[in-house]
Parts: sequence; C-alpha cells; structure tokens
Amino acid sequence: MTPNYGGKMKNIFMAFLLVCGLAPLAHADINDNMDNAETSYIRPGPRPAPYPGNPNPGRPDPYPGNPGPRPRPNPGYPPPPPPAYRYEYLSCSSYNYRYNECYFSPYGVAEVRIYSQHSYEACIWGRTAGVYNDRIWVDRGCSATFEIIRY
Repeated sequence: MTPNYGGKMKNIFMAFLLVCGLAPLAHADINDNMDNAETSYIRPGPRPAPYPGNPNPGRPDPYPGNPGPRPRPNPGYPPPPPPAYRYEYLSCSSYNYRYNECYFSPYGVAEVRIYSQHSYEACIWGRTAGVYNDRIWVDRGCSATFEIIRY
C-alpha cells in the first residue's frame, strides 16, 4: 500500500493560509494597544523654539520658562596657533635679455612671489618671471629677488 501525502499536504497548506490571513489582524491589535499606551519615548512631542521668548506674539507662550540659546561648548584648551611660515629669498637675473632659471628646493613651498625688482625692465609675473616646479625663471632683462614662503 502506498502512503497518501495529498491529504496531509492539503491540510498543512490550508493551515499556512489561515495563519497568513490572520497575521495582519494580530498586528493591528498590537498597534491599537500601542496607541493607547504612553509612548512619549517613541513619538517625541514638538521641539522647543530655537530663540528665547514667545515665537507667536499675541498668543500665550507654548514654552514658558524657555532658557534661550545654549552657550557654545568650550573645548577646554585654546585653538592651535597658525602655522609658522619660513621665508627665503632668492635673486635671479636675466643676463643680456636672455632666459635664465634659478633652482630651489621645492619641499614645503606654500607660495613664491616677487619681493623686489632690481632691473629697469619690468618683471611681470607670468610674462617675464615665474615659477615652474623647482625653479624660478626670468626672461627679457628681468632681475629681481623672489620670496619663497614655506610651511
């Protein structure tokens, strides 16, 4: 004789459908009970006004005794001082109106600029003087002292 699983499987499937059909009703009952309970920690009330005083003039103050804005937190130590920059000076000249390069160490350079001009011809940044990687270049008779600012 062969076992008949069809009837048992049908009963199991029907029980599964019954449980799945009743699950939303069970959850609805739990949610209804949660609405009646005090759940202030789940649903916070209105936030206090960000500024002191009554936010709605002419109406009663909804937050009596509002202390106002809080003071800024003090970390307990002063902020760090600004970085100490080091200044170096390098003179570079264009002899006989020709192109010339003067090398410097590129480590920690924050800025390079013209400090003072020594020639009659103009030293114009980007035209007759400039910086490229680890060198200052001059051209067309520019002669100047350059200031190298390091971290």
